[in-house]
Amino acid sequence: MRKFVAYALLALAFIIIYGSAALSFFVTAEYELNMNLILFSLILNFIVMFFPVVIFVYLIYGNVWENLYFRKEKLAISILYGLIATVLFILASSIILYVIGYKEENPLAEEIGKNINLAFLILIPLISSISEETFFRAFIQMRLENKFGFMPSLLISSILFAVAHLEYKTYIQIVMPFFFGIVLGILMHKSKNIAAPISAHFFYNFFSLAIFLYQ
Repeated sequence: MRKFVAYALLALAFIIIYGSAALSFFVTAEYELNMNLILFSLILNFIVMFFPVVIFVYLIYGNVWENLYFRKEKLAISILYGLIATVLFILASSIILYVIGYKEENPLAEEIGKNINLAFLILIPLISSISEETFFRAFIQMRLENKFGFMPSLLISSILFAVAHLEYKTYIQIVMPFFFGIVLGILMHKSKNIAAPISAHFFYNFFSLAIFLYQ
């Protein structure tokens, strides 16, 4: 019964995540973005990605935080690695996009950035990074890595991470998450501490939103 509940919750999470991503790619919905809608989406994202994984690990393995790599050891250095990795990724991707003459557009981030305050500038990256990194890196990647090795798990988790961003409806916003997923996956593999990819993801989202908030 425990296994049935665990796998049922996990399957439901996958259906919601990728079902909504696919639906948004084919269906255009008109709505006015505001603080309430942003907060609702943030909470829903956390419920769908974080809680099913925590419950699954608890029911199957028992020790939740250890199995999801929430560790105090080397916490500060893991956060620092995440910050450095994000800065290098932003610089490298910006240079590449400039050289090829592509102007990066992120309409969703721009719209969110124009509708938030300082508290949300911190809250949105924090909650989204915790939920998404717990789901994609600590759970999917590391479970696959234990069975199939590093490279297959890195590629699969990065592809799944990219596909989950179909709602942005631009090629660059699917390609960029894939390559950023590679960076996050390497951080997870090397540090064995979820703080590294969480901090990298947090700083990336923070910088992306801050540009639009303060422009």
